[in-house]
Amino acid sequence: MRKSFTVVFLLLSIPYLHGQERVAIKGEIITDSIVAPIHIINITAEKGSLSNASGKFELEAAVGDTLVFSSVQFQKKEIAITAAHLTGKLLEITLHPELNELDEVRLHQLSGNLAKDIISIVTYDPRIIDFALSDKKPLIVEERKLFALSDPNDPVGQIYGAISGEKKRLRKAIKSHELRTLVLETKKLFPQEFFTETLKIEAARIIDFVYFCSRKKLFKQLVDNKENLELMRFFKEMASEYDAFLKNKVKNSIH
Repeated sequence: MRKSFTVVFLLLSIPYLHGQERVAIKGEIITDSIVAPIHIINITAEKGSLSNASGKFELEAAVGDTLVFSSVQFQKKEIAITAAHLTGKLLEITLHPELNELDEVRLHQLSGNLAKDIISIVTYDPRIIDFALSDKKPLIVEERKLFALSDPNDPVGQIYGAISGEKKRLRKAIKSHELRTLVLETKKLFPQEFFTETLKIEAARIIDFVYFCSRKKLFKQLVDNKENLELMRFFKEMASEYDAFLKNKVKNSIH
């Protein structure tokens, strides 16, 4: 059964709202446990907050602001603040846990007799084949090939990898794969509207824009440190640079 978690907001004060006047909001995430702090970012105001160990947090918001909830434990959630949200006593947001569903596994040639089938199923002890269980991510194809070419017990493979340039190609492919993974994961941190409406980036160019930003050392630093608010500001600064880059690219293609 899929569990849901509810975020409850309490208004600290509710003055008469004029335009973009922001109201302090106190929130609490109702759940049994929180593995990691949840990021609450007001994209419009460029302000953010983190939930504490008990799930409580505080943030300011106004009508029209967009709030994004992001964490490794829950699926990303975004809401647009309306007058009803600020004038009501409670604002409840439901977050769903981030689930990594396993592919369906089907067992065949079973009799249907549980006691009999358990005895007939062949199991393996990983210690017998000297294979330690690990929670590390499986190697991609290029990583496995590079590992094989670097095997000290295979001097021929090492020589081939060196003189053929295969090692260099594989290392480049691995870096390219890592960068693509980083770019795609970073894009998921913010709603598409942040890129298209706030940054004025065409939907078809969002991935290209994030790749463009990844050339800066600050990009990876902000992503690795999970500084989503600073990353958002970084993207805003890079948007004008990216726009100039595209215009220059078009200009050069004409001449």
